[in-house]
Amino acid sequence: MTTNRLTIRRLVASGALALTLGLGVLASPVPASAATSPPSLPQTAAADAAAHWLAALITPAGYIASTTTPGTADLAATANAVFALAAAGVHHTKALAALVYLEGHVDAYVTVSSADGPGQLAVLILDAHAMGVSPNSFGGSDLVARLLATERTTGVDAGLFGSQDPIFDGAYRQGLSLAALAAAGVSSGSSVTSAVAWLTGQQCPFSGWTSYITSSNPCSGKPVNFAGPDTNSTALAVQGLEAQHALSPPAAASALKFLTRAQDADAGWGYEPNSAAAPGSTDPDSTALVLQALLALGASPSSAKFTKGSTDPVATLLSFQITSGPDSGGIAFPGISGADLLATYQATPALAGVTVAYDLGTPVVAHVGPNFGPVAGGTSVRLTGSGLVEAGSVRFGTQAATSYTINSSTSITAVAPAGVSGPVNVRVTTPAGTSPVSAVDRFTYQG
Repeated sequence: MTTNRLTIRRLVASGALALTLGLGVLASPVPASAATSPPSLPQTAAADAAAHWLAALITPAGYIASTTTPGTADLAATANAVFALAAAGVHHTKALAALVYLEGHVDAYVTVSSADGPGQLAVLILDAHAMGVSPNSFGGSDLVARLLATERTTGVDAGLFGSQDPIFDGAYRQGLSLAALAAAGVSSGSSVTSAVAWLTGQQCPFSGWTSYITSSNPCSGKPVNFAGPDTNSTALAVQGLEAQHALSPPAAASALKFLTRAQDADAGWGYEPNSAAAPGSTDPDSTALVLQALLALGASPSSAKFTKGSTDPVATLLSFQITSGPDSGGIAFPGISGADLLATYQATPALAGVTVAYDLGTPVVAHVGPNFGPVAGGTSVRLTGSGLVEAGSVRFGTQAATSYTINSSTSITAVAPAGVSGPVNVRVTTPAGTSPVSAVDRFTYQG
């Protein structure tokens, strides 16, 4: 089999080692962001449209049908569709039906090369978490215990999850597994410590992550040969370590530097940095993953730093969305006709402003500025704090913000709605809860 970016993409994504999130119960759709130039996250309308396209593929039995084996389920796509629907906050009934189907087919999905696949187990854990179901009792199986049991305990790869060959997905599946464990509340103990140490040790010096460091894929490997650090492995490693609060400042700075340099001229990202392997090979999957990693790193994707000419990476991701015809809402992948299933379920959470490395704690609003404005509303207010990246709503007192933009995990820009004279508390709600009332979250309406 010839190794190229499409081959690698499919190998990494096989068995649903794909973009994931960690939501609590499904939330209502968030208000659309204000029209800005360049666009910013969340892109609610786009995320909803993509989710609607995915939901239409879920059969009454609760699965997405395989395109290669008619009449059977594509379990990887079904699992990832649950994530996408949860991120967009739509089609709860379809997502629940898919979850029930997955509960009845756990072993069929997670078995890879006659053993439990860590990436598949991680996806199901995040599915369960997103739908408010215990991953410790999912279809009669303790997914968390099974994931921990895949960890290697001896040899040079002690700490790596999974007995399967990690050449194409070592860092990717490790980041995914660490995020899933964090969602399940497992953030301490020798297993996590060893897993974090393995993934931390795989980071290239002053750079990002390769899929797995080998003599044929060293840190100094050339992107044109599909070697060296890549955007997908780096994005998942960053988010997994961040979910465990184990990404050190130097490691974060190096990863951000790599992702910044890896950006293509059209403001998107391909699997390899700067599309070196194939000029013009920006793809929606990689762009979505990097957008999530930037949010996890506290970097705004809409900042001037990531704008190329008049193009912003969010706009680049949006450019892959089909806007008319039978595939309207789906995400296209270069070289593939029509909407691409994998690209759509990977891009949807990013469009919704959701990351893998979400803050597991209740959101906190630590500063509101400016903290006053007219009763007519319209004031652009910057909220800073923590755990803000997956905001489902921003409210000024009892009124929803006219619009809001997620800048990073520590920053949101919201437009104040009309109000009445006097102070109100500005509160942010995420799947983890609602920010507590405090003296520093007040906004005063004047007039």
